[in-house]
Amino acid sequence: TEHASGRRATPSAMSEGTATGPSLGARDVKLDALRGFNLLGIAIVNAPWIGLNPALPELLWNDARRAALPLQDLLSAGLVEGFFEGKFYPQFAMLFGLGTAKLIARDRAAYARRIAVLFGFGVLHSLLGWWGDILLNYALLGVILFGLNTLPPRAILASALLLLAGTTALSISVDTWMAPSAEPSAEELAEQASYLAHNLSIYRDGSFLEVSWHRYEELLTFFGPYNWTYRLNTVVMGAFGLWLERSGSLKQLMSSPRHGLIAMLLLATGLVLSASLVLYVGHYILASNVLALGYGAAFLWLMRRDSLPWLRTFCAGIGQMAITAYLLQPLVFTLVFYGYGLGLYGSVGPAFALALATLLWCAEALFCHLWMRRFQLGPVEWLWRSLTYGRALPLRRTRF
Repeated sequence: TEHASGRRATPSAMSEGTATGPSLGARDVKLDALRGFNLLGIAIVNAPWIGLNPALPELLWNDARRAALPLQDLLSAGLVEGFFEGKFYPQFAMLFGLGTAKLIARDRAAYARRIAVLFGFGVLHSLLGWWGDILLNYALLGVILFGLNTLPPRAILASALLLLAGTTALSISVDTWMAPSAEPSAEELAEQASYLAHNLSIYRDGSFLEVSWHRYEELLTFFGPYNWTYRLNTVVMGAFGLWLERSGSLKQLMSSPRHGLIAMLLLATGLVLSASLVLYVGHYILASNVLALGYGAAFLWLMRRDSLPWLRTFCAGIGQMAITAYLLQPLVFTLVFYGYGLGLYGSVGPAFALALATLLWCAEALFCHLWMRRFQLGPVEWLWRSLTYGRALPLRRTRF
């Protein structure tokens, strides 16, 4: 049954625990739907990073490359970079933070084991799936949020704002690569060409072992300077999500008659800030976060409306299986683009990547909806919980 609050009760959620395992807890269907919606954005952003050579920023900011793009590729690249890039991982981090307080309150030791298992998943996925994995970031975020959770809500918010200021300052110094203001030197052009040619030879023509070794080499850049703003912003938004839960601010927003107005203001402000990035990229992090919050607030406002139950249902299933769906996306993309699959790396454009990501997400959403009708958890979610508690937990739903 689904209560008026939007929380769906399942047999395992009706008690604190059972003889066969810990309680799954009540789920907020609206937040599950938001998580599922975010997986669409994640897929649309990741597909070009995995399959295109050069990447979207280099296609758009290089005059010759941009002029050579067919219209459908130019429009697709602009759409992804303008409205998707950097707008969905902040929401995912915020949702991660939302759940942290509940998980720690439920069982601190289990939370620690849960984060350790997530770190292992992240390492394996980086080596065998895609080096741009987010699970490693969330495992590190989980450790930081464990400490932040000991603070009162106001201190958590203050920490998030201070981190945002520091992240923005760092972005000003290292993120200018997204929109170079000066012509690169001949040496820089040669270095870039060599890097692109090397990636092309490995990803398009390499075997699984060769590609996996290259992924390991790319993973070593995890602590490179250009990754720091992304990683720190994950902490910013995770802390913000923790504050939303601990302070009760999200519940207040969801019940407020001004919810729609707040969402529209966030969207308008985020769009203005994002449009101004063509003049200066120093506030990229701030612009992305504000627009991300606008997306999230507007989507949750839509989920409150009784006229869109189909959208909530369609997105909630994949949201409940978020890690399974997330891991499946790079698996499909690499099989399409890399040499041990179809080998299309570097030979297709942004429009192809956009269409592939959208179709894959739709197929995932349908599959997850059908899966969750019979099972309590997605397969990877089940493995994650089973490893966390050291025993195989029930998977099938109990029928009454």
